[in-house]
Formats: sequence, C-alpha cells, structure tokens
Amino acid sequence: MGPDDEGGRLAAAAAGGGPWLRDVAALMVTPDGRYLMQLRDHRPARVPDHWCLFGGRVEPEETPRAALLRELAEELEFTPRAVRWFTETGFMMPQLGVGPSWKSFFEIPVTEAEVAAMVQHEGAGRRLFTLDALLDEPRLVPWDAHVVMLHARRDVVFRNAASPL
Repeated sequence: MGPDDEGGRLAAAAAGGGPWLRDVAALMVTPDGRYLMQLRDHRPARVPDHWCLFGGRVEPEETPRAALLRELAEELEFTPRAVRWFTETGFMMPQLGVGPSWKSFFEIPVTEAEVAAMVQHEGAGRRLFTLDALLDEPRLVPWDAHVVMLHARRDVVFRNAASPL
C-alpha cells in the first residue's frame, strides 16, 4: 500500500468471496438531535480511546437487527422502544488493521432519561454529542463519523432522493 496503489481492494474482497467482518451500530439520537457515543477503552484492537457508536459484531446465523438488540442489552442493559434501519456501508482501512467490513446502522430514538438509566458494561464512558461537537472531537472512529454526519444532515442530503427501497 503506497502512493501508487491502484485501489479497488474492497471490490476485490467482495468479488473474491473472502471473509468480511459484519458489524452493527446504533445511531441513538435524542429529540434535540444529540448522538450517544461510546468512548472505547484502551483494549480494543481497532482505534482504542476513540469515540464510536454503540454496537458490535454480527454472530453467524444472526440478523443485523438481532445482533444490535443483543449488543445493546450486553453493553448498556438497554432495550430500545423503536429500531429503524438507516443505512449500510462497506469499508476497509488497512492503515488501522481493519480488513473488509460491512456495517449496518440503525436509528434508535432515546430520551435523556433512557440514557441516564443505561448501565454501561463496555468502554471507558459515554456522552451525548451535537454533530458540531462530535466533529470537533479529534478521536472519532471514521466509519461511524461519516454515518452520524449523513444522519444529522439527512434532510438536506436526501431532499431529492427517490423513495427508500
């Protein structure tokens, strides 16, 4: 990997049928538009001590929605009132040791009272961020950052979009 790299690694991984990591994440958003983020502790192999969305790995034979509900119960002792699929994305960042990954993102409305009642079992902390405050944070997991930004600006980004699938 260098300045003359031809790219196309993600497409090649898809075409080759190699192993992909399958992950899920929760876009937990308050009525006033703040996003609940988890501060990773120093132990994760991927970007420790960075802010990210809550979520995790999809187990074999598990749907992304089921994985998300399991992860929220394990990480926060939280059962959401509503879960709505938002988007999915594929990415690969060998600079961070991240191989081909596919991530499903779900929107979950939360109140401040629900956030206060959560019991966190993973990570070093949690916090509600406005989009601007989050984008000012120097330690932000990149694959979550772009989806939070897309979600926060969805009224502008999707203004002329065709109806969803």
